[in-house]
Amino acid sequence: MIDSTTKISFIIITARPDYPYIGRPDLHIFEPTIESLRNQTMKGADIEVVIVDYLYNERKDYFRYKNLPFKVKHIPSTPNLWHEKGLAGICAQFNKGIIHADGELLFFISEGFIFTSEFCDILWKKYKEGYTPLVWYLYDHTFSPEVVSATSEEVSKYPDQCKLPYNISYNMFGYNGKKITMDHRPLHAFKDDISSFDAPWEWWFGCSSAPLEAMLKINGFDQRFDGDKSLFDCDVGSRLQLANYGKFGLFKELFIIRLLNDNTWSSNFLKKIESIKCNYPLIHWSRNFKHYVANDHENIDEDIKWSKEEYCAKQCIIREFCMKNHPWQYPFEHKEGYYYEASNNSWICDIEKSNRHPLSVHKSTKEAFDFWRTHIEKIDLREERNKRISGDIKYKEGTFI
Repeated sequence: MIDSTTKISFIIITARPDYPYIGRPDLHIFEPTIESLRNQTMKGADIEVVIVDYLYNERKDYFRYKNLPFKVKHIPSTPNLWHEKGLAGICAQFNKGIIHADGELLFFISEGFIFTSEFCDILWKKYKEGYTPLVWYLYDHTFSPEVVSATSEEVSKYPDQCKLPYNISYNMFGYNGKKITMDHRPLHAFKDDISSFDAPWEWWFGCSSAPLEAMLKINGFDQRFDGDKSLFDCDVGSRLQLANYGKFGLFKELFIIRLLNDNTWSSNFLKKIESIKCNYPLIHWSRNFKHYVANDHENIDEDIKWSKEEYCAKQCIIREFCMKNHPWQYPFEHKEGYYYEASNNSWICDIEKSNRHPLSVHKSTKEAFDFWRTHIEKIDLREERNKRISGDIKYKEGTFI
């Protein structure tokens, strides 16, 4: 059991520059989240914020002289082997946050969210009722030049996509909820005018919570997903469910507001992201073998073999479509040399020709896949966290306020 006096740890990862918000060049990246947490009805001593920051060295003194009612742990994301290659290393970044967290309940987000004043109290209440609370979010377009039609393909199926599922009133930093879009979950969950919904594990994404003890039991985020940035969060939901932490709930009153940003990470990241592998098989590998503990083995050749021969070839429900339309990623491994030949309306693998058609090539390389295959890290988050608590000098980095 975790012996903690802190109720909630907000674990925030970021790699964005200081002023990323559309229409708000005056608003620093951390300000909306920090100020809305300052105004919580929950006592500040019950909250902590852990920010794992790729750009830590450029703004390491941001919190040094802030007078905040809660503890802030602002730490660098380095070392992170995928960040060093200019690719997504999100799981390793979140895992570092878990090592430094002391709250009983962890809440995982990126930067750029604001919270209504009762958010923490509601989140804690639902957790104490026995739920692993999920949190839906809306995008506020107050300062955006135009409202996008939807935030996802799923949302576009609903004619009332820009209407809140019930009356919500807020006005923070000039954002007022007059123009919004939202993720697809509340539109599905609350369409029959219910206030709570028992959610599937696939909905553990975007903004979700889990007890610290649960995250240590499943050993955090699976770093096999790094290199790419898709489905790593849904995988956490899957493994939490396998580990019997699967009472996921979605609630009308439990939401957060997301501010639109310009969608750019640091200029050190590759502009055209390489694809390494399809992450769906990694989720179903864990489900097939009922293996909820992540990051516990380094040699994954057997995992790859199962993914190609059992999942992609036999179990994937879109395998025929993928084989025909995405041959570069079938099965599992993303292969180089595919380019689109418009005259035949088809994808063709020819490395020599693809080198002459750089704009039509699917960005994949054997080099990236082989690097991923041979750089899987075996880690134990409970052990790492205990080292931090015991005063290991390795964990003294960062600005702690």
